[in-house]
Amino acid sequence: MSKDYGKYFGSAMMVGFGFVAFYRWQQTQLIFFLLLVLRDFAAGYFFLKRNPAQSKGPKLLTVLAYLSSAMPLLYLDSTVSTKTLFLASDLLAIFGFLIVVLATVELGTSIGISPANRGVVRSGVYGYVKHPMYFGYVVSEIGLVILNPLNAALFALSLSLYIFRSKSENKVLQVIH
Repeated sequence: MSKDYGKYFGSAMMVGFGFVAFYRWQQTQLIFFLLLVLRDFAAGYFFLKRNPAQSKGPKLLTVLAYLSSAMPLLYLDSTVSTKTLFLASDLLAIFGFLIVVLATVELGTSIGISPANRGVVRSGVYGYVKHPMYFGYVVSEIGLVILNPLNAALFALSLSLYIFRSKSENKVLQVIH
């Protein structure tokens, strides 16, 4: 089996995304971006520890996966000022990222951004939801649409990419659930 140099690239990308997310958090003070920092740094760590892939998807899927992972950094700041909407957004972000963290820990050394077979995980949150990370991202990103309706267009694109990525991963993993 060849050496997995992609894990170093993936780790560097995720840490880089984490620094951008920190900058966005400083700009907006939205908890979503602070939680994104934690996700990106944790993913960067797990990338370094990950198992080599038994099989991989096409390079185009890798590019789309990294673009999809960076898209949350593009969400616009809030246009509302009510505490109720900020609270709703924060609760959605916390709940969504809790699912993402549980899924990340459950994946552990099987983590990857692009579709690849590093083993199938069916325990923990993966026992309830086939793609819990994407589900968690969708939940948390809904909070940003609540705060700024212009984010709906980015959310629609993001959701489309999550669906595409999940179908691509299913093909690579050849999972029958």
